[in-house]
Amino acid sequence: MNTKISSLLSEGALLLALCASCSRPDSMPVTVANDSPRDRAAATVAIPLADIAGRIGGPGYAVSIDGREIPSQITHDSLLIFQATVAAGSEAVYTVARRDTMPVYDAVATGRLYPERADDLAWENDLVGFRAYGPSTQAKGERAYGYDIFFKHPTPEPVLEKLYGPETDPRTWATVDSLRAISDSLADEYISTFSYHIDHGLGMDCYAVGPTLGAGVAALVQADTLSMPWCYARAEVLDRGPVRFTARLDFAPRGGVTEHRIVSLDASSHLNSCAVWYDGLRGPEAIAAGFPRRDDSPMLAVDGTLAFSDPTQGPDNGRALLGIVMPGRRPSDTEALGHVMLRDSIAPGDTLRYYWGFAWDRTDIRDLNAWSRYLTDFSADIANPLKISY
Repeated sequence: MNTKISSLLSEGALLLALCASCSRPDSMPVTVANDSPRDRAAATVAIPLADIAGRIGGPGYAVSIDGREIPSQITHDSLLIFQATVAAGSEAVYTVARRDTMPVYDAVATGRLYPERADDLAWENDLVGFRAYGPSTQAKGERAYGYDIFFKHPTPEPVLEKLYGPETDPRTWATVDSLRAISDSLADEYISTFSYHIDHGLGMDCYAVGPTLGAGVAALVQADTLSMPWCYARAEVLDRGPVRFTARLDFAPRGGVTEHRIVSLDASSHLNSCAVWYDGLRGPEAIAAGFPRRDDSPMLAVDGTLAFSDPTQGPDNGRALLGIVMPGRRPSDTEALGHVMLRDSIAPGDTLRYYWGFAWDRTDIRDLNAWSRYLTDFSADIANPLKISY
């Protein structure tokens, strides 16, 4: 009798479990509302994976709207992200559906470490490209403190692999050496056919960094001196796209203080998100992020944003429109120590979160005033994010 009752109870538990599994939906609607006065296009939406798994299970998901599937990504910090377009004062409904695995999409925001090019960490999206210099560069004694930038023509197709390819191929330089044995001019002419310092239709590196903050590095200000980090000591790629690229950079200790950064770039954004923190601070310290002053270009500082127009290298390569946004802070804009900067403070245990990046005045944003508006709109969007419900 007890055995029979036990068997019946086991069968009942199994039926209940099966019924629960059958009753759980395989998809969920996600409403994205925009209550701001501006249209939002390609705005990244993030949903905790735990919220989705608790409703529809997992482990993979596909996101769609009006029956059209769009790229999505699971990030290193357990978020499902995708990009939404929502008109001002309206809402859009997306569907998240359970899948056995995550779908594979062409990467738009992507990057990697390039040990073959002095340990560069380089990344890009459809609008812009960047790099941070690594330990091999430092070992050569090159003082390259700041971020470098790659100008690119807007395209969802990654171009950095094509730019780095011939530059890092030993066969390329064997050909250069052979030509140089005949004539320097022949060798230089051949270099001009592949150099990523020349625009061959994909983009180029025509920005000088050197011992400066480059395109927006943050540095402590100590004794009226920028305590610039050298090249990173360790780097790890955390997210490789398609929607978001993320990397962590750790630096060697200097004066008992160790710097850490997490940098991420979303598709269709001119700006990186950056979190900076320090181990070993003994008290609050001044900190600044900015760009080297090379000519008499004006800077535009509006409500925690800094827009600046920087010259490029080369005879006629336009200008880099550089920008920083420090949302939720009241930084002071200043020009000092050979830089234009936004300056604030950081205390032990605190993290400075800011945004930095650029536009090329030959592509989608043409002048400093338009660039400043982009930065202030970006800051306003952070202050008034899209509303997510499900």
